[in-house]
Amino acid sequence: MLVVRTRLRPVDVYTYLVARFGRPNGFQNFLRKNDSDNWIHWDFNLKAGAIDVYFAGASREIHIFIAETMSDGDWDSFLGTVKRDFARVAKAKSSILKGLEKYYVFQNKFVALSGVCADLHATIVDTGPRESLPKRSSAYADDPAAFKETMKRIGERADQIYVSCLQLRLLTPIMAEAFVNMIILMFCKDETRDDRTAYQDLLRAKVPERLNALSEKCHGFLYPVDTKTEAYKVFMRVIQKRNFALHGNVDPVREQIETVYFDGRRPLFDEPGHHVEKFFDHLEALSEPDGVVTEYEGVHEFLIEIKNCMDKRAQAFFDQVIRDAYPGWWVQKRRVTRILPDKVIAGFTRGMKYDDELDLFPG
Repeated sequence: MLVVRTRLRPVDVYTYLVARFGRPNGFQNFLRKNDSDNWIHWDFNLKAGAIDVYFAGASREIHIFIAETMSDGDWDSFLGTVKRDFARVAKAKSSILKGLEKYYVFQNKFVALSGVCADLHATIVDTGPRESLPKRSSAYADDPAAFKETMKRIGERADQIYVSCLQLRLLTPIMAEAFVNMIILMFCKDETRDDRTAYQDLLRAKVPERLNALSEKCHGFLYPVDTKTEAYKVFMRVIQKRNFALHGNVDPVREQIETVYFDGRRPLFDEPGHHVEKFFDHLEALSEPDGVVTEYEGVHEFLIEIKNCMDKRAQAFFDQVIRDAYPGWWVQKRRVTRILPDKVIAGFTRGMKYDDELDLFPG
């Protein structure tokens, strides 16, 4: 048996075999599930005179079995013969190819972003409150090793949670927009989709305008998105912060941490207290772990509210596709749908030979 993974394209071999021999007739066609979640997707049992020849399509590989002994040179010649024979049925092969549904596989950015955001959310929630320093300063001198360990733990917590807060705050609104844009991609009405300018205007519209347009421009909506709920207010607060942060804007007054006076080069702090503890107090206030979590959860609540504006059929279809990391764009119909399973599989058996490992120059 030979596994072909470099010299022939599965779509070429399949359309050639269908053009020359008709529909797949192998036994695996009776065993496969009627979806894309199979190891063997198609197979042909053929005869070359008295010799059995078997082709099977396993995603990106083609498995070929010939019921006689084949040297590496024989396999090389056979593959060349098959490829040259494409010309014999070129017209029929081309017609079959044109009749196939064509899809572009693309990344669902919502899935990618929501996974990252979920991990960041878990990190923040699972990280406990900041450890307090001893109330009595004499404790530092009494047990300097314990003080050092306490400071180490506080520092490690800061490194973990404050970076996670910044990342989650920046990514949450992008995740939310990816969700809304997937709705538009999936359900946009033809009169808008067919008008390139109108479609781009919809995608580029400000978030409130885009949300208000969903029920008008998209199929499947029973009623407009409610922009008076508490979840919507949280959502818009997050979006407004995003607009400020993603452009790298800096506003020292708006983002002030504390006030310090200087006499020449002598700093005079406005707030008294433990200098190190105050430093971490300011980091905590700047990062707002509880606020970031509340905003993230509020945005998810609002995304559910958007989905609930759709009818049950639209919701069911949307749930299938929005969870798919790599959906397909149906080129002919310009529609998005789920086309591939979540898992990627490959099968191996002892002694399998591959076309890119043939020894064509022995010695």
